Amino acid sequence: MTVRTLLLALCLLICSELPAVSKGSAANKEDPWDPRHIDDLPAEVRQYITGVCKGPARAQHGFATYSPREKRWRINLEYLQCNGLGEYRRGNQCLDVDFVEVGSLFRLAGKQYRDCGF
Repeated sequence: MTVRTLLLALCLLICSELPAVSKGSAANKEDPWDPRHIDDLPAEVRQYITGVCKGPARAQHGFATYSPREKRWRINLEYLQCNGLGEYRRGNQCLDVDFVEVGSLFRLAGKQYRDCGF
């Protein structure tokens, strides 16, 4: 019985240490300007971004925020990087675009210039 308890304790000790070792040794560096921040958005939002950008686009993590209560995506264009953005910025003001869920789709609900976050 004592041997069994010791083996169980040893097994638990080894198992609890392995994840900490693998987490510490793995390099998990996310590119701050990552195209996947756009790729994971609903199709309607991606289509809007395609219309804004004249070529490939990249975005920072805070580029798009979702409010489940309002069923709304807010797109902060100051965190978007692509050709063609000049017309969506006015000095220190950047365009924020809202999409709301209508049925199974997202529709453009509003645009507003706000102070840029950078």
